[in-house]
Amino acid sequence: MSKILMVDDDREFLQASKVVLEAKGYQVILADNVDNAEAMINSEKPDLIILDIMMEEADDGIVLAHKLKKSEINIPVVMLSGVSTVTGYDYGKCSDVLPCNDFLEKPVTPEVLLRKIETILKK
Repeated sequence: MSKILMVDDDREFLQASKVVLEAKGYQVILADNVDNAEAMINSEKPDLIILDIMMEEADDGIVLAHKLKKSEINIPVVMLSGVSTVTGYDYGKCSDVLPCNDFLEKPVTPEVLLRKIETILKK
């Protein structure tokens, strides 16, 4: 069973996603801020991180993704955000600026989230 860490300040989204993912057999741990996420990464050793870009600060997710890359923690990261709806800026893909394995735009359906997770974990 794969362990997924979901990091987002939207607690309703976290709880709804947890229900969906656990119904498919995943073990899901939640963090609603970067500090909690870092502690969970170190203690729980997740197989995948679903990471929101904008939390307490507009770039919290990006900062954490860069920390993970620098520390050479090789856990796949799927960035998740609705920033294009808020800012008009389309992140849309991973790069040196946005270090991740893949990207999802909010709102995301459970089917799309599950497909993305399955694809990343198979790699």
